[in-house]
Amino acid sequence: MANPQLNLERRKAMGAFSRRDQSLSEEMIDATLADSFPASDPPSWTLGRDTYQEKEPATALIETVKTNGKEESIMKLNIGLSDEQRDGVVKILNLVLSDEYLLYTKTRNYHWNVVGPQFNDLHKFFEEQYTELNEVVDDVAERSRSVGGSAFGTLTEFSQHTRLKEHPGQYPSAREMIANLLADHEGIVRQLRVDLETCAERCHDMGTSDFLTGLMEKHEKMAWMLRAFLQAESV
Repeated sequence: MANPQLNLERRKAMGAFSRRDQSLSEEMIDATLADSFPASDPPSWTLGRDTYQEKEPATALIETVKTNGKEESIMKLNIGLSDEQRDGVVKILNLVLSDEYLLYTKTRNYHWNVVGPQFNDLHKFFEEQYTELNEVVDDVAERSRSVGGSAFGTLTEFSQHTRLKEHPGQYPSAREMIANLLADHEGIVRQLRVDLETCAERCHDMGTSDFLTGLMEKHEKMAWMLRAFLQAESV
């Protein structure tokens, strides 16, 4: 007959051996992993017994300025561009914005006032173009805001800074309308080539340079469509 006391002692001994074995296994794993990771690595490999504390995240820069005798806190951009570089970019973007808004207005004017045998086709065509230009205007303004600047928002500012020309009181023929819009699109394309290089080389803002490249491609496409209309003798 089995001795109950003896069996109890054997189970205790086996349990102690098992715990000692587990402890040795953890120590062996730690030692092995320690050889595999440099000392600078966080101790996340220690089976969860230690907690790795991440470095404190970078905080936004807040600057206190005085406006009309009152102090107020403003967020200071930290996007890798100096204030001078950003100011240069915003100046270019507002010039582009002025050009785009004037061209948008001129295209809408022609949409309203076009006449002739192809009225229906040109009426719809001009609508397609001013709709796309409306989106361009919004994109340019938001780009200016995203780099910390203010976007022009008045007709006075647009008219004073645009590099295109208006023709108030004139209602040209359908063919002249197309020719005028084509000249403006090509003029914007030429100017954007200069502007995007300035943003990249002088202001070191590759993001805005890439943005202006995308705008240039849109104007190239719209110019191509206008050019195709001019080739039709019936216009």
